[in-house]
Amino acid sequence: MPLTPKLIAVLVSAGVSSAVFAEDTSRDAQTNQITTFSAALKQAKQNDPELKYSFHTLQAEQEIDDIAFANLLPSVSLQSSYRYQKVDDYYTEYKEQSEPEDSQIARNPARYDEDQSDYSYQVKLQQSLINIGAWQAYDSAKEAVRKSQFTYSRAEQELIYRLSSAYLKALLAAQQLYINQDKLESLQLKLDQTQRMNELGVGDRLNVLRATSSRDVARSDLLQSKSELKDAQTQLENITGSSVDIPSAWVTYGYKVLPNLGNGSEDEWINSIQSNTTLLAEMANVRSKELEADAQKSQHLPTLNFSLSYVDRHNDDIYSDSSNYIASLDLTIPIYSGGKTSAQSRRSEANYNAAQARYEKLLSDKKQAVKLAYSQLSSYRERLLALEESRTSSKTFLEAAERQADLSLGSQVDVLEARTELYNVRLQFAKTLSDYLLSDLNLRLETGQLNDSTLAQYDNLFASNAK
Repeated sequence: MPLTPKLIAVLVSAGVSSAVFAEDTSRDAQTNQITTFSAALKQAKQNDPELKYSFHTLQAEQEIDDIAFANLLPSVSLQSSYRYQKVDDYYTEYKEQSEPEDSQIARNPARYDEDQSDYSYQVKLQQSLINIGAWQAYDSAKEAVRKSQFTYSRAEQELIYRLSSAYLKALLAAQQLYINQDKLESLQLKLDQTQRMNELGVGDRLNVLRATSSRDVARSDLLQSKSELKDAQTQLENITGSSVDIPSAWVTYGYKVLPNLGNGSEDEWINSIQSNTTLLAEMANVRSKELEADAQKSQHLPTLNFSLSYVDRHNDDIYSDSSNYIASLDLTIPIYSGGKTSAQSRRSEANYNAAQARYEKLLSDKKQAVKLAYSQLSSYRERLLALEESRTSSKTFLEAAERQADLSLGSQVDVLEARTELYNVRLQFAKTLSDYLLSDLNLRLETGQLNDSTLAQYDNLFASNAK
């Protein structure tokens, strides 16, 4: 293959390999394809089994509130019974000893029969008037429901984090594949040029071997990028349930993205940790355990119930028929239950202390996580700025090498080396940008600020620079 056309192709445009990249990575985005962070999240919410599990768990735990509240409401019940009995008493014996025409037996013959039956039904309404333990149990149940709501919110945020991490991983792999493809072509041209110079006697065999080694390493990096992209796309597809096509412009112009997301001081971020949904869930759990302990202690207190009932009884014996209206106040004073109430109270108190200790540990862990995420975010931001300066200087050096080559003051090898160096800077920039955005996700997750708008912000960030 002639050398001059290759060099012209490399010097004219850095996008020589865009067609190859498009074939290796993904198809061009279509209107019905998932391409952006936000679109992928929308699909993931419909597919992710962990989020579905958290949602149904929330629905189940919300019923705890209604169950506890039902203990405070009136209860109405209907009871009915039928009874058959074989009787052997004074009246049955009297019948055996009496004459058949006995008037007393004639007035109520069923009373003197051995076989007797009766049925009855009762309608009863009961309302608790004084039951401190039931009210405290209801308050505890409400806190338990709040905990489940925070737990579900955390599950939503963790889905956003998992999806974003997988998307960033796929995007980084696609960028590395694109850059490594260009880098490999540039190094191949450099090797061709070095071999040509060696054949003409103006080169060095050592330079040929060095160029060959660099080309082989670039080829290995390209194959690794392909493998990493396939793995990342598989992971992303597992979360969303469908394929995700990363916009080719985001891959091609990713080096233009220079975000500044970590606004605010470290103290401000640490103070916002109280919005962490895991902490909020644990705080609600502590409050629930505290109220549960109070409810158990209240089992020692008297309770007062009001009941209203109607009983209607029908018997073969007309003297046993009755209809009764009963209103009563029932006072219950616990005296002794074998130590059961005291043991339950001690257990609830221990559970409360354990929940309090776990909350304090979790608070400490989250503060450390926020400090670490903020430190990483600041560090990656500084590295991005340094790499941006390096990219600018590398681009300037490449342009200078091209001008020298055009004026026959420099070799094409210098141009290819400068271009390779620019590719190396872009690779470092892509990796650092991915790490920077992951640190931002960590910081937002641990401060409870990770939501759909975060991914919309990422979409705008890449879309505005992909021009």
